Amino acid sequence: MERRRGDSYLGKEFSEPAGLPEDVHVAKKIECVDCHQTGPGGMGHIERKATCQECHIEVEEAMARSVHKNLACAACHVKVLGGYEMTSWGPGNIASRSNPFKKYSLYYGPQEPPILIKDQAGRWMPTKIWPNSMGGYKETVTPKQGLTFRWPKGETRDAYAQLGTFSFPGGNNNYLAWIQVEEVAHPLGKSRTCGSCHDSETQIAKVTWHYFDSQGAEPFNGSQKVIAGKKGLHVAHIKATSKISLMEGGKIENFAAWIKLGDIWKTRGDFSIPKSDPLKYRNLERAIKESQQSLLMLDRELKAREAKGEDVKKLRRRWKEAKAAAVHEPEILTETVQSPR
Repeated sequence: MERRRGDSYLGKEFSEPAGLPEDVHVAKKIECVDCHQTGPGGMGHIERKATCQECHIEVEEAMARSVHKNLACAACHVKVLGGYEMTSWGPGNIASRSNPFKKYSLYYGPQEPPILIKDQAGRWMPTKIWPNSMGGYKETVTPKQGLTFRWPKGETRDAYAQLGTFSFPGGNNNYLAWIQVEEVAHPLGKSRTCGSCHDSETQIAKVTWHYFDSQGAEPFNGSQKVIAGKKGLHVAHIKATSKISLMEGGKIENFAAWIKLGDIWKTRGDFSIPKSDPLKYRNLERAIKESQQSLLMLDRELKAREAKGEDVKKLRRRWKEAKAAAVHEPEILTETVQSPR
């Protein structure tokens, strides 16, 4: 859940792992409660949903007219994620007492970029995706292809892929396995490029992680890829990239069952980005840059006129609308932005 807690918003030394970027709103001294309403219980009842429209009116209006109107703002403006990259439940100690379902989740690292999927209403959103397994599960669970949203009516937009139960010789059988798919909201920043989505129909996120739980094994590193395409969603090439040294009593089948379970982390479905013409998006990117240069010159002109005491409120409003359209509605760009008079 790190992606929706304060550490992903604050970033830097507060992120997991440390050193990830802070949200662009942090530098502007914007607090969580400035965007997220709270209830009777204060921060304990904070509203998870927030809207960008309260502050970015021109952008929301431009997006509503755009070919990207079914795209969440964070889909473009979140580029890297932190937090869990693997979770295994197995025998261990909790509060110094033996427990059959100790959570080994300290596989922390970055995923870049987020994988875009459609939510319950068909709107594209960015997600964090990672494998989960729980040993010692007594029942047999059959796989269910595709994603299941935890709250079909939209209370949250988190989902999972039910992979079923698995076993292997000497394991803590059975293992219930699933792929966790969670909507992300931070850290917001400068947008991804058009090509990062539209150069290929297949989405690929690169993941590295560092295991540092107090049980199981000494710290070690690993990596994996999240591949989302026309044939399905796949967490692939999971591997340790440094030596695994077991602690006393540590067992691979408890804290790292993924090593024995193998290549099971996949589900069928179409998770591809709609096919587009890469050349078209290269041209749009160039048009956006040219428009931004013109807007920068206009901004300087308006500031100079403001400094002289001129009333340029209407022109400033038009400038904001033009800026929003240039970036968020590029498909209708037909001419260079002209100087407001």
